[in-house]
Amino acid sequence: MTHRSRRSSTDDAAIVELRPLLASDGEHSLPRIAGRKLWITRSGRLLLATVWAEVPLCTFAIADQVVGADKLWLMVHEDTQTVTYADRPPPPAWCAVRREAGLVGHKEDKAWLEDFEHRLAWAWIEIKSASPAA
Repeated sequence: MTHRSRRSSTDDAAIVELRPLLASDGEHSLPRIAGRKLWITRSGRLLLATVWAEVPLCTFAIADQVVGADKLWLMVHEDTQTVTYADRPPPPAWCAVRREAGLVGHKEDKAWLEDFEHRLAWAWIEIKSASPAA
């Protein structure tokens, strides 16, 4: 499934709350989501993140630059079946989400994950757009 995301659908308070998660690579506790962690790897204007319980729930990638975006797109498609094609990456900016097998045992997480991914993507894009060294 694909859809176009609009910044106007994400409130400013959520963006502000998520910015600290994007300040460094590594493990971060999720605000207001007990028992869930976020693992982040950043490179330039590219971000790879996985939401964890005791198992990975979903992995998503955000690309806001051309260099490296195709490789990041391929990483999201590795060893899984998706509704998008590994050999057809969209032009940046994009956010690609891969649901992990662990999500099956955590159906309650589906309700907040979609909003979280969308909001974190907009927070990342805004941070990188505001940074002259991005």
